[in-house]
Amino acid sequence: MERKVHTAYLKTGMYIANLDRPWLDTPFLIQGFVIRGDDELQMLQRYCEFVYIDPERGAAADYYMDEGLDLPSNVKLERFLGSNQREVEYRDLKTVEQEIPVAKTALEDAADQIGLIMDDVRIGKNLNLEAVRGVVEPVLESIIRNPDALLWLSRLRQKDNYTYSHSVDNCALAIAFGRHLGLPRDDIRILAIGMLLLDIGKMKVPEAILNKASTLTEAEFQEVKRHVDYGVEILKNTADIDDSVIHIAMTHHERYDGSGYPNGIEGDQIPVYGRIAAIIDCYDAMTSKRIYSDAISPHNALQQIYNWRNKFFQDELVEQFLQCLGVYPTGSLVEMNSGEVGIVLSQNRTKRLKPRIMLLLDEDKTAYKNFKIIDLMTQAIDASGHVLNIHCAHDPGAFGIDPTEFYL
Repeated sequence: MERKVHTAYLKTGMYIANLDRPWLDTPFLIQGFVIRGDDELQMLQRYCEFVYIDPERGAAADYYMDEGLDLPSNVKLERFLGSNQREVEYRDLKTVEQEIPVAKTALEDAADQIGLIMDDVRIGKNLNLEAVRGVVEPVLESIIRNPDALLWLSRLRQKDNYTYSHSVDNCALAIAFGRHLGLPRDDIRILAIGMLLLDIGKMKVPEAILNKASTLTEAEFQEVKRHVDYGVEILKNTADIDDSVIHIAMTHHERYDGSGYPNGIEGDQIPVYGRIAAIIDCYDAMTSKRIYSDAISPHNALQQIYNWRNKFFQDELVEQFLQCLGVYPTGSLVEMNSGEVGIVLSQNRTKRLKPRIMLLLDEDKTAYKNFKIIDLMTQAIDASGHVLNIHCAHDPGAFGIDPTEFYL
């Protein structure tokens, strides 16, 4: 009996009985064959999205598309989403100002190391999981002490390579979100590693396609989508990798309504880490400058994600993500009702509409000689006696402000 299998889950020893396209449209000369090596495996993944195997004539698959994926989820996190009872209650152990020097070292080391790790994969070396853990641990410890310091720096720092920066930013956001959800450190660590590596498959996509500024052709777009397959393959070949890390890479482009790829699974068929990954990956992409699009403000990105709840993303997770980052996330460029302009420095955990802000421009949009830091929880009145609040958010670059100038 033929069974439908996505090419991401093919392995040597399987008997290929049929393809998702005519045999003549592929380089395969024989109709029906056993996969003997990596060359045939990679060629199948390049030309086909799915194939039909005969488990009676070759090896069986772990997952069949005709029965859906049966991926395990994080039971503790699923339980929290139903009860709002956190397993761990984290408290800030340092102020933003105290944590920033340590966070800066952790962030810069992470940016340097992930580049080396991914470059090794690009040239065909095995993924160095020990090095990946070394990247994650200092970032995790900093965010556990105070999430705002590293998130502030991450938002403001210069980013030369989108893929590498996106990986580090995803990792940091995942740790902050896991902390907010009350996950134990071991669970946060798995989520962080998964988010750091979810785009590892892009190392197998030609750089010319990844760096193309104009619209991709359909063939190029399909190749970009195959980064999921390539990533799953890389991670499956990595010793001691946690299955949840593989599942994050496998499902981060799936969508809650079933409109995602590569398998079109929906709802709780997607493991909860995959549902989280989809939100974080989308948020960071929208708030980052890419070759083909400018960044939008974190505030506007959150509004868009909110509009997509119960369509692309699970409602309960969207609500928690908004609570985690706040209405105006750390690093946001905001304008006050006084006309002054500043960058959100840190959140007040109990009142998200009243963060601490570094004011850069006065009401006439003239730069302050000495930046002022105000806390809307305690400094709610301006010099004229008016109640201070945030009037609106602006996209990065507004008023000629270069955020990287304020990278401490």
